Formats: sequence, C-alpha cells, structure tokens
Amino acid sequence: MEKKVRVYIRTWGEGRVPQYASGHSAGCDLYATMDMAIRPGETKLMPLDFSMAIDAGLEAQIRPRSGLSLRTELRLPNSPGTIDSDYRDTVGIILQNTYNIANLPWQIAANPELLDELRGNYEEVDLGTYLYRHHGIGMPEAVSPAVLGQKIYIDKHGNPYGTIYIKKGERIAQMVFTEYRRAEFIQHPDPRSIGEDRGGGFGHTGSR
Repeated sequence: MEKKVRVYIRTWGEGRVPQYASGHSAGCDLYATMDMAIRPGETKLMPLDFSMAIDAGLEAQIRPRSGLSLRTELRLPNSPGTIDSDYRDTVGIILQNTYNIANLPWQIAANPELLDELRGNYEEVDLGTYLYRHHGIGMPEAVSPAVLGQKIYIDKHGNPYGTIYIKKGERIAQMVFTEYRRAEFIQHPDPRSIGEDRGGGFGHTGSR
C-alpha cells in the first residue's frame, strides 16, 4: 500500500509545487526558477522559491535526475542533500558544473565533428584576452605566457565551452521523502566486542 506524507508548502515568485512524473515515481521533480549559466568549475545555488513543513521523523532528500547526469556535467555536489523537518526557509539546490576544459582535445579526438561546432558557434581566444575582455585584467608578469596563451572557446554569450545553460521551468533535480532514526551515542570500552566484527575496511574484502 502506498504510504503518503503530508507536506505543507508555500510558493512565491517563479516557484512551482513539485510534481511526480508517474504513478510510482519515488522522487518528485523540482523546477528551475530562473535562467542560469554555470561555467566549467562553477558552483551556484538555485533558489526554488518555496518553503515547506514536514512532520518530525521525516527528511526530504534532494537527488540528481539521471538524464541530466548522463547527458551533461551538471552535478549536485552534496547529493543527497538533506532538508530537515524543522527547516522553514527557502529550499534551494546546489548545482555544480564539473566539466574540465582540459578534456576538450580528447573529446575532439573521439568526435571530430566537434570541430565544426567550435568553428560555427565559438570564438577562439587566448586566456589573456578573455581575462582582459571580461574582467579587465591585464597580463600580469608573474604568470607564465604559456598559461595566458592557452586557447579557449567562447560562445555568443561570452561564456567558455562547457558552460551549462539552465532554462527557467526546467526540471533540474528530484526530491524524495524518507523516514530516519536518530542515534543515541553510548560510550563503550570495546565496541568490537558487540555483535560480529567482520574485520577490516576500505577495500579489505577485495575489489571484486
């Protein structure tokens, strides 16, 4: 039998009530409240423009969507993120773009058609030029010219190749509600004497 929990929610702005995609979905979809660009290596917070209250003994877990994890380098670095039952402020999602631009040559080697995309949609500039254009930073003498001379590819928005663009209303994560148990910590002279001690850890049982 399906067991439901009551979630009291208030939305504002661009916030939407989370939705289940199917009758047996464990996680309900969470929606972006704004357009957002996340450059390679950046971590940003997406506010969801809602707050909620759940019963004591429950937690809400924020988890990635499998499709986004498969197709992009977008990750939830604290996954699963926990929302405690006594949290009443704005719910938000931490989003991280894990794309490493150093992998671009290997991507081109694996998929030469990527060169056409770079030629058609990106401008090739050196790092020093990019820093000057977008940050007003000159060519510091302390930095090797070999570093500042590295080529990067900039799109029409002025962002480097690998930038992830999120559209308002896009499903970006999912939320699961689950019960938990709190621990009572008891000082003991020899915890290994309680129950069965399997011995070892961190790969002790083998890699296969």
